[in-house]
Amino acid sequence: MPNGQKFVEVSDLVRVFATPEGEVRALDGLSFDVRHGEFLSIVGPSGCGKSTLAMLIAGLMRPSSGLVALGGRTVDRPQTNLGIVFQNAVLLAWRSALDNVLLQVEMRGLDARQYRHRAMDLLASVGLEGFERRLPHELSGGMKQRVAICRALIHDPPLLLMDEPFGALDALSRDQMTLDIQGICARGGKTVLFITHSITEAVFLSGRVIVMTPRPGRIDGIFDVELPRPRRLAVREDPAFAGYTRQIRDRFMAHGVLRDIEDPSPLAPLGGFPSPLASPRGCGSPLAPPSPPGGEGAAGA
Repeated sequence: MPNGQKFVEVSDLVRVFATPEGEVRALDGLSFDVRHGEFLSIVGPSGCGKSTLAMLIAGLMRPSSGLVALGGRTVDRPQTNLGIVFQNAVLLAWRSALDNVLLQVEMRGLDARQYRHRAMDLLASVGLEGFERRLPHELSGGMKQRVAICRALIHDPPLLLMDEPFGALDALSRDQMTLDIQGICARGGKTVLFITHSITEAVFLSGRVIVMTPRPGRIDGIFDVELPRPRRLAVREDPAFAGYTRQIRDRFMAHGVLRDIEDPSPLAPLGGFPSPLASPRGCGSPLAPPSPPGGEGAAGA
């Protein structure tokens, strides 16, 4: 649960890219914070700067202006006290699932043998017990992403950055991964910044949801999600859940990101096909009963 203390602080953040066609303003004046132990989602359309924001928080990119701080310290270099999960798992093809998880500690110069038990426990916690020795080509897309999440958590980071981690998965795998990550983060008390295009995903997982505008990315609204935890899939059928998703969807519709279909007339033909009530040429009234066999007047013959 969030304890009220700010762990991530973003203040007046701007990022401008130089291109041959001129400057592109990706982010424009973002200010927000993420509290210790909070699960905060950022949802917005493609191209609004969500992934750029993740890179800035991780210290993998410098802002044009503004400030990012983690734990009260300004981010001015790549950060090592966090875990990052991207949309693609990026596993090494020649290493087993277990060895891909342990790659994180090896790259940090730590003794992988001391982390072996933790790696096994993490894999078991996401349903991969028995698959520790499988190579990436022997795993499904959802299994690969679970390995990537375990790799991001192996060194027990206080902050987890997740940039569209379920974007490449099928619907059922996304549902299961959503449940898995909720459980993992709740047990470990992690602070999570979760970037997604999915309104439903954001509301299900988060305590707060930040909605971003189309480029240049600005904060359009911040929504508190007051639903009890742990959340089961059935909560998505709750009227309160539908209310949160509708509020966020309405923001995107106000900006033209989403455009609903116009309500057609009930008698208007759809898709270029004739209305079932319209009669072909020469066939009389569309509501007239069919003529009896033998033509008109046959019944009185």
